[in-house]
Amino acid sequence: MQCLKSDIRKGILTEAEKLFLNKGFQGTSMREIAQKSNVGLSNIYNYFHSKDDIYQEILMPVIRDLYHLFYTHHSGEQVTMDVFTSVEYRKRDVEDYMKLVEQHRVGLKLLLFYSQGSSLDSFREQLTDKMTVIIDNYFRAMKHKYPHLNVDISPFFLHLQISWTFTMLGELVTHRIEKEDLKRFITEYVSFGTAGWKELMDA
Repeated sequence: MQCLKSDIRKGILTEAEKLFLNKGFQGTSMREIAQKSNVGLSNIYNYFHSKDDIYQEILMPVIRDLYHLFYTHHSGEQVTMDVFTSVEYRKRDVEDYMKLVEQHRVGLKLLLFYSQGSSLDSFREQLTDKMTVIIDNYFRAMKHKYPHLNVDISPFFLHLQISWTFTMLGELVTHRIEKEDLKRFITEYVSFGTAGWKELMDA
């Protein structure tokens, strides 16, 4: 019985994801999700409290991995000049972005383009604001360890850089790109960003 309930729940999420991707959060109704999942409209509420509850559960994995990527890239372990010079650091960054895009192509597309009307509608702006503070703190830690670095970089510029990252991810999941080309583009993005920060910070 428990297994059956688990299967029904999974089926609801699968069909809802398809509907959200086709019609967006706002254009999808609980009635449609129930019909596509072969679950009665009243019964679907035994599994999820609301349409937004379903949407959040679908996007939970990509949100978790987005936070993990952004936070680990600015963690204490990253307070080192190696971020500007090490090929291994850049290679790891490329692999992290590759993994995010390949594992969460649909989730990223939903999150960035189909969330209007949901509780995740302003997720991009909220995470951008959080990351602006986190990166500013990261720069302060770098300055403390390497006093010669210039970290007098405007918060608005940091904001733009994070927005650029979201734009890049949006483009990658919108267009069907072969794995080899995907890796090449992300490598270019990471290399370009590294060189830019190195120049700005007089590293």
